[in-house]
Formats: sequence, structure tokens, C-alpha cells
Amino acid sequence: MGIITQGKSLWNALFTRTQRQLLALFFGHPERSYYANEVVRIAGVGTGSVQRQLARLVGAGLLTVRRVGNQTHYQANRASPIFPELRSIVLKTFGIVEQLRAALRNLPGSLELAVVLVEPPDREDTSIELLLVTDDLGYADIVSGLTRVENRIGRTLRPQVFTATEFRALRRDGNAVLAEMLARPMVVLQGALDDWAGEA
Repeated sequence: MGIITQGKSLWNALFTRTQRQLLALFFGHPERSYYANEVVRIAGVGTGSVQRQLARLVGAGLLTVRRVGNQTHYQANRASPIFPELRSIVLKTFGIVEQLRAALRNLPGSLELAVVLVEPPDREDTSIELLLVTDDLGYADIVSGLTRVENRIGRTLRPQVFTATEFRALRRDGNAVLAEMLARPMVVLQGALDDWAGEA
């Protein structure tokens, strides 16, 4: 099973939806703290559920809590004995998409389209394939900008880079390789594939 599909299955099996959202938030960004209402807004789950899970995570020593003015702030507890393992789980499963999105935003140029192609379940290769459309960035710029993410998640990233003109032409001509890529499940990181629907 591919790393993204496998990661989602593992993540779903181990944690409830609220727990997944909170762990991804805190352990995906352990350098910052969040106040309770901010957690509710970002996590997109009910206030009561968030409050219960925050209390459990604090009680288990996974989060620290402190008052900042009239707000209660929560943050991943780096002193927890399982902090490294839990952060690793987050980064290698749910956190991959957010890390890729952040890395692409920091590239020295713009992308018109960026998607992660979800690996077929029977594929043994654990690399992660990206489809990128850009007129601003060269292949070397992209590879250089993604190196840190590769090192962090321990997976090879394989960007397939097209200019807008190339992408339109390949779609128009019914290129078999591109058609196979676009037929796979995908996670859109930037842009919208629908914007290219009329280009085939």
C-alpha cells in the first residue's frame, strides 16, 4: 500500500477524527501554541469534543497548557517521552500533505497547479509523485526546495514538471502517460484541476 493511502488507513485506525485533527495540528507544528477557540476553528470539529480531547492530551502529558492574558494556550509537549515517535507518525502520515503544501509555497516562483498523485495500493515503490504546472520554476529549483521535506519524511519525491503550454498540449493530444496520471486519485495542493478541464 502506498505511503499516503497507508498512512491515512493507519491514522484512521489509531485515532478518532478529533484526535487526528488535534495531533496533526500540535505535533505537525510543535513550535507554536494555540488557544482553545483557535483550535476549534482550525480543527473544524465541535467545541465540546475539542475541549474533552485537549483535557485528555494535557492529562496524558502530550500537551502543555499556559495562560496568556485571558487565553488558555496549548502546545505539544517536547518533554513527553513519546514526543519524537508521535511527531514522526504525524509527519509520515497525515502531515505529509501539509509539509508538501508549505514547501511548495516557499519556492522562488509560482505554481499554476500542484497535486500529489496517490500511489496504487499494490505499488512497492514508496516514493511520492507530484504533478506540477509552472512557467516560473525550473526542475532544479523544485528539487532543491523539496529536499528538506524528503529528508524529514524519509521518502523520495518525484516531481513531474510541465509548463502550462506543455500541459495543455499533452491533454489536448490525449497523451497516454498524462491521462494515466490524471486518472489516479490525487490530493490537490495548489490551484484547481477544474481550471484545466477545457484544455483537453
